[in-house]
Amino acid sequence: MKLNLLQLFVLLFWSACMMMAQDKVNMKFGKPTKEEMQMTTYEAEPDAEAVVLCRLTDVEYSIQQTGYLVDYREKVRIKVLKPSGVRYAKVVVPFLKNTPIDNRNSSSKKVLKVDATDNNSVSSSFEEQAGAMTTADLDRYSEESVEDVKATAYNLQGSKVVKSVLKKGAFVETKIDDQHYQVEFTVPDVKEGTVIEYEYTLHSELFWLLHDWFAQCEIPVVYAKLDMNIPRYLLFNLEEHGVQRLITSCESGTMRFKLESDPLAAQTVVPSNHYISVGRNLKGMKQGNGVWSMQDNCAGITALLKHYSMRGAAVVDYTRTWEQIDEMVLKSDDLGKQLQEHSPLAAELKEAKIEEIADMRQRAEAVAKLVLSKVEWNGRYEMSPANTEETLKNGGGSNVDINMLLLQSLQDVGLNAAPVMLRMRNQGVLTMDYPSVQKYTTFIVGVVLPQGNLYLDASSADGHFNALPELLQVEKARLVLKEKKCQWVKFK
Repeated sequence: MKLNLLQLFVLLFWSACMMMAQDKVNMKFGKPTKEEMQMTTYEAEPDAEAVVLCRLTDVEYSIQQTGYLVDYREKVRIKVLKPSGVRYAKVVVPFLKNTPIDNRNSSSKKVLKVDATDNNSVSSSFEEQAGAMTTADLDRYSEESVEDVKATAYNLQGSKVVKSVLKKGAFVETKIDDQHYQVEFTVPDVKEGTVIEYEYTLHSELFWLLHDWFAQCEIPVVYAKLDMNIPRYLLFNLEEHGVQRLITSCESGTMRFKLESDPLAAQTVVPSNHYISVGRNLKGMKQGNGVWSMQDNCAGITALLKHYSMRGAAVVDYTRTWEQIDEMVLKSDDLGKQLQEHSPLAAELKEAKIEEIADMRQRAEAVAKLVLSKVEWNGRYEMSPANTEETLKNGGGSNVDINMLLLQSLQDVGLNAAPVMLRMRNQGVLTMDYPSVQKYTTFIVGVVLPQGNLYLDASSADGHFNALPELLQVEKARLVLKEKKCQWVKFK
């Protein structure tokens, strides 16, 4: 009995010592410790080329007269352990810009678009969260920007620490497409043994959209902390994911704000939800070994808006069912409305007498052969299709551009064809909790037949049905049929 008590005491003492050691994380940026500067290997993963020593992400909301703003304040410290680790001196920060709804044109191909005045429908990955807002609201809250970029390299020269500071404005902003942009900068004078520190603020007017936060990355992470203080007027569903778990807590908090229109007025206090998620000693996550998406296994937090209200206004519920998501897809401007139109190949389909082919599968194959002889896949997977006349005129396009042309053509010859919404394997698993159109990343073609459904994508080998590329062979996909007959299907 004494031995057991002694063992218990030793175990508790050792655990307490470990917790104390873990709590000694250097969270003060601007002055790396002697131990960090002299570090040559990371004991937990000796082969690591670099290690994230500390990462702090603060998500801070501010309340304006007409809405909210949110700032993501990011601070990162990395130790370069091997020459190959120098690549972490290059930092890329993605952000979003969203043109006003009234100015959007039919060639925008990254999101599903609907009438912004329809509160029951969905437009983009941002606007799904803001269906109750007016067009004017979305025009105002429409962009993000990367600000206050700072970066420093710390190198040992003898016993002296030498700093190399990123010059002010030494970063490049690049447009990826109409909505996706990035800021890129490279920390100067980085080599084996360097301690890198950088920080920036992502200023966002998209207050209804919280960016996913991943505590893990390719290299190990000693300590990562997400700190979010969110006014209770915005209630999010938070999903934690990953093999290694985070320690997450939520406490009641408060926020203070002053109205812009009355700077002399006293501050007002509003209640908030204060979330903290901490990850310690997280392993490096490398792509490969049969892992399609690191996001499925990386420790992190994903948030989707559940309730929203402006001060003094009624609460708007954003909780959705998959049946409601189906309806949103069928009402969307670029997908749903095009499903109601005839194919620009209608005359050729009729001339070829394809509708007279009795065998339904052979009829579908004849349509696919005709369509794919007219257009060519450009190698890109997307979510929102271009106008099919434009696709035909251009001689091709993305997978969904061609898929929409296929859907229209199949319907024109009397076949029950419908889009099959899915999340590509390299984008992570399509989770069933908290339904959202945001979780879809593309769609393929489904043909409903009594003897068994047929599935095709513009990227399928030689245009053959039921020969989908591995990237699209998912466990869960949604066949979106009219008259509420949608169903889950799988291709694995």
